Amino acid sequence: MRTFAAAPSVLIALDFDGCLAPFVPDPADARPLPEASEALRRLATADGVQLALVSGRPLEQLRDLAEPPARTWLVGSHGAETAELDADGTLQRVPFTLAGAEADLLAEVTSAVESIAALQPGTWVEHKPAAAVLHTRTAAEDVAERALRAAHDGPGHWPGVHAMRGNQVVELAVVDVTKGAALTALRERLGDVAVLYAGDDVTDETALATLGPGDLGIKVGHAETVAPFRVADEPAMARVLTDLASWRASHHHE
Repeated sequence: MRTFAAAPSVLIALDFDGCLAPFVPDPADARPLPEASEALRRLATADGVQLALVSGRPLEQLRDLAEPPARTWLVGSHGAETAELDADGTLQRVPFTLAGAEADLLAEVTSAVESIAALQPGTWVEHKPAAAVLHTRTAAEDVAERALRAAHDGPGHWPGVHAMRGNQVVELAVVDVTKGAALTALRERLGDVAVLYAGDDVTDETALATLGPGDLGIKVGHAETVAPFRVADEPAMARVLTDLASWRASHHHE
């Protein structure tokens, strides 16, 4: 960690839910832990540090819930959307549009997933620019599993649809995007940087798998991972970021 903190230029890329923000029954209520937010503010003002939040959430929602510092990169919808946050809170987007056939397929997928949700109490559908997402966190366990299986094995298997199972969600995307591909693209955009990536979800594994020598991968929680390091939970991750901010400041004041 101290070696990473001493690198000339670093990108600190973090998942939001389950990494910075604890899980809550209503995803709209999720907020980063105060210690994590304070650490990000300190890191944002440090020389040679770029911040990125990498999430399954749409960009605007990610910005509004995370309230990240200006100049933070936001990667939303598992990599389908990327933008940099201006000083005034405006998202400067990297262009992204669906082709006509993709848009038509998305409408069909969304309709199919909404039909599944209508039959399973406690499930609901989130609409993203390139995906429909079935959420089951507030459903009974047997209902949740039935709904997830119906979405994954039904429209999730249609040609051109890419299904991703996450933490009590299944996302059906009409473009093949991953957090790993988005992190690689962001790294190429920023140039020669050492990368720290941290996340809790199975979707974060694609990003963790892109890391190489000089980088740092951290798994939050107890699930299986390719990451060489692990912390127990969101408060532990906040402490890592706090330590990193302190080490970064002391190294650059030496």
